[in-house]
Amino acid sequence: MRKPFFQNLRKPRSVSSPTVRKGLGLVKKALAYARATDTRVSPILFFSIACVLFGAVGSVQAAWQGGFTIFGRVSLPDGQPAARVRVFIETTNGLKRDVLTDQEGNYEFRGMSAGRYRVYAINPDVPEQFSEPAESDTTRAYANRLQINVYLRLPLHSEKKEAKPGTVSAIEAAQNIPKDARKAYEQGVKLQRENRPQQALEQFNKAIELFPAYFQALAERGNLLTQHNKLAEAEMDFVSALQINDKYAPAYRGIGYCQIQQKNFQAAVSNLEKSFVLDSNAPMTLLLLGYANLSLNRYEEARQCFQQSLKLGANIAARAHVYLAEIYAHEQKFKEAADSIAAYLKSNPNAADAANLRKMEADWRERSTKKQ
Repeated sequence: MRKPFFQNLRKPRSVSSPTVRKGLGLVKKALAYARATDTRVSPILFFSIACVLFGAVGSVQAAWQGGFTIFGRVSLPDGQPAARVRVFIETTNGLKRDVLTDQEGNYEFRGMSAGRYRVYAINPDVPEQFSEPAESDTTRAYANRLQINVYLRLPLHSEKKEAKPGTVSAIEAAQNIPKDARKAYEQGVKLQRENRPQQALEQFNKAIELFPAYFQALAERGNLLTQHNKLAEAEMDFVSALQINDKYAPAYRGIGYCQIQQKNFQAAVSNLEKSFVLDSNAPMTLLLLGYANLSLNRYEEARQCFQQSLKLGANIAARAHVYLAEIYAHEQKFKEAADSIAAYLKSNPNAADAANLRKMEADWRERSTKKQ
């Protein structure tokens, strides 16, 4: 006689939850009754009973199959799969694990317990790329699997704002911005600094709805959209801001940033130069302009941009030291390259790629002595 399907199920390794133990006991009683009365129990009915007893499909499957699987894909700033980047997962109780993505940018954590998870990624080959932490919880899992995608991006703003919140320019004063719109905008800027992007987006949307000509809010919303790799939408906001005020430097910088992400370096240089002409005291503009020029092998132009960005804001543009090191190494000035790496590590000793940079510095110092 053919065994009922449920007799072939593996028992869980451990069942610690009182709710789960009670549920399993009730299911066993129901199955015993079915066998005694020769009642046929369909797989669908059995699964439905289990769902009711345990309260959720994910909980039943987690109990029988040994946990949840958290998986997803990591994308580069240009939308391509991020191969061999490190993905970190954290829980509210302090658990932290990490894994490398495969060649298609996919990652997977198996045997995870129920709860809320925070996932982010770091690209060891391009450490200036980073991701905003993505969060979700296992109540959203389907068939015991929870998907959390991660998007890498390049920095558009430094953590220190170049303009103080609430500062009103002459052009802005002439706009006659409604009080509620200004309040929503300033709240959005505050929430963005606090790494609360969804709430910030709601405030920027509100500000623009109340005052459609609010070019500052359009540009800030564009900045926020770039953080989620929505480059097309972000660029539309930057263009709209410039249609209202064609001399707004942050909007040109935002377009240039989008074009760097899309590897359209020539166009990026053009827009970043416009931003610099309008505001020559923004170190982040010069850092991005230097990066775009370096990508086009324009070493001298890139050098000037990086050096000036460090003069304007050594902390904001600290990564310029690493790019300058690339230029010095290209010129076989290995001592200068090593010194430049050392300068960066002095201000950022705990950088994600600090170990690789220290190895690079040692290598270049060795090569500089051999050259002598």
